[in-house]
Amino acid sequence: MQLLFTGSSRAPTSLTRRQAWHRAPNRQRSARFVVRCLGRLVGGLALWTAAAMAQAEPVMQISGGSPEAQENIRAHVNIASEPCELPSWRERALLRTARERADNAMRALGYYRTEITTELDRSNSCWRLLMTVTPGQRITVGEVDIRITGEAEDDVAFRQLLRDPRIREDEPLRHSDYEAMKTALVRLAADRGYLQSELTESRLEIDLDAGKAHVRLALESGPRYRFGAVTLDQSVLVEDLAVRFIPFNEGDYFESRQLIGLQQSLSGSGYYGSVRIDTEPDHDTLRIPVEVTATPRPRHGYLAGIGFSTDIGPRIRLGYENRRVNDRGHRYNTEIEASPVRSGAGINYEIPLDDPNRERINLSSSYQREDTSTSLSERYRVGAAHLRELSTGWIATTSLEFEREFFTISGDRDRTDLLMPGFELSRTRSNHPIYPTRGWTVSGKIRGAEDSVISSVTFVQVRGRAKAVMPLLGGRVLTRIEGGATEADDVVELPTSVRFFAGGDNSVRGYGYQRLGPRNNDGDVIGGRHLLAGSVEYDYLFLPSWAVAVFVDAGNAYDTLNDFEALYGYGIGVRWRSPIGPIRIDVARPSDGRDAFRLHVSMGPDL
Repeated sequence: MQLLFTGSSRAPTSLTRRQAWHRAPNRQRSARFVVRCLGRLVGGLALWTAAAMAQAEPVMQISGGSPEAQENIRAHVNIASEPCELPSWRERALLRTARERADNAMRALGYYRTEITTELDRSNSCWRLLMTVTPGQRITVGEVDIRITGEAEDDVAFRQLLRDPRIREDEPLRHSDYEAMKTALVRLAADRGYLQSELTESRLEIDLDAGKAHVRLALESGPRYRFGAVTLDQSVLVEDLAVRFIPFNEGDYFESRQLIGLQQSLSGSGYYGSVRIDTEPDHDTLRIPVEVTATPRPRHGYLAGIGFSTDIGPRIRLGYENRRVNDRGHRYNTEIEASPVRSGAGINYEIPLDDPNRERINLSSSYQREDTSTSLSERYRVGAAHLRELSTGWIATTSLEFEREFFTISGDRDRTDLLMPGFELSRTRSNHPIYPTRGWTVSGKIRGAEDSVISSVTFVQVRGRAKAVMPLLGGRVLTRIEGGATEADDVVELPTSVRFFAGGDNSVRGYGYQRLGPRNNDGDVIGGRHLLAGSVEYDYLFLPSWAVAVFVDAGNAYDTLNDFEALYGYGIGVRWRSPIGPIRIDVARPSDGRDAFRLHVSMGPDL
């Protein structure tokens, strides 16, 4: 250190580091260069070694046994927490423990008298546990004796459980199946209100000589409890409306799913922000009183959103919702949408009926302007609809709409007035709201008008749509089919909202929005009476939020079957599960060669 700081303090301050370096003797400069390189090399080696040692961990190598057995052994034998520098005095205990846990893992799958050998290999940077497994005889399930006594003996839910038990005769023994059956009995008793139930016998008898396992389970259910008084503490709705959300009555047999239904009913109503349910069984009266506390949601809600699709371009949406117009549960929402192709505004007023979660009246009014490559239209609409969720899960909608439309197709401008009664059935089921791997949606609608009843034309139209998602080879298959048919004297009298077109992001990709359909003598697309289109797509997640897809679309709009010409679009795409919902980017090629390729961007749920 002293050598580095010797010299006069009056040395020229303008001497730079580079100048000082060049004034030093060549030998000194070479020495410094070598020392610096060696220092960097040693530092790098030290960091690499430390990183390698930090990542090193013991490895277990298993030979013998089925993949299922090996996986179960790995779940039971954990050596990852052991250090690489394993002391010799610890080796014997570790090998013994590994054999015992591996044997327990094999027994859990029904393999008894299994031969297991273990040894440590210290030849690598971190030792390896070498395990050889020779499975013994696999035990199968013999007699299954499950007895229910008490009031639950005649309970249909327990009869169903015994018809489809978790453990069956003549199947390979898995201890997890036996434990699952015990758990199912106890849980079902609690869910059905047998709060004094007791598992009086639970035995799994292993006969090694016979290779059989006998199951003995006995449940004494005791009496079944009933719902007691229900107290609903809320300030949003009048009492006679609020109590309609309760799916059970005082004195009904207790079922936990009814409490779950009550929670979902109140939370899903849109009136309440939080719902708390408390129960305290009364063992003297065999009743379970229910206390519900529901806090209101904010009265006002606001919506602002942006989106994009190649069909309509960039889009902006603004909306407002009044969730509590009055204590009878009336509410309304209004929305404005603007895009280069489609713009409009609308309001919907909702009135709940006898079953407020399943039945309501919607009064609505809207204005929409749509300017596509094939037509220009302006629609003014008012309507009323009665929506009811049926016991089967289908939603039935009966509607009456009046619509005035000004439209221009192929240079011809016209106006129509339509008073249209309609009826629609729809249902959706899926295992995930954003990215389902299994599910479907189906809808069908019929509507019409009569020129003698406040309408310009007479027609009857039916249309349907179905989509399904199912898993395949680690990915998903998505299928879609849609169709429609119209009975009318002359298609040119129908407004654009009643005619059928094909092509676009959600129709036949590879073609522009509404660019497929019957044409006039000038070659302009004017739409048709009927529609038939479908799609088959396969996508595969290669990252947690990204998937790649291949697809084929087909279909067209037409006037008669003789005129129907199916056009195809096929291509590839990527899918991003974004925070605002799925975003799809596709490149599609049309079958008629009009365009080399077409880009499609769309957003929205799969079902």
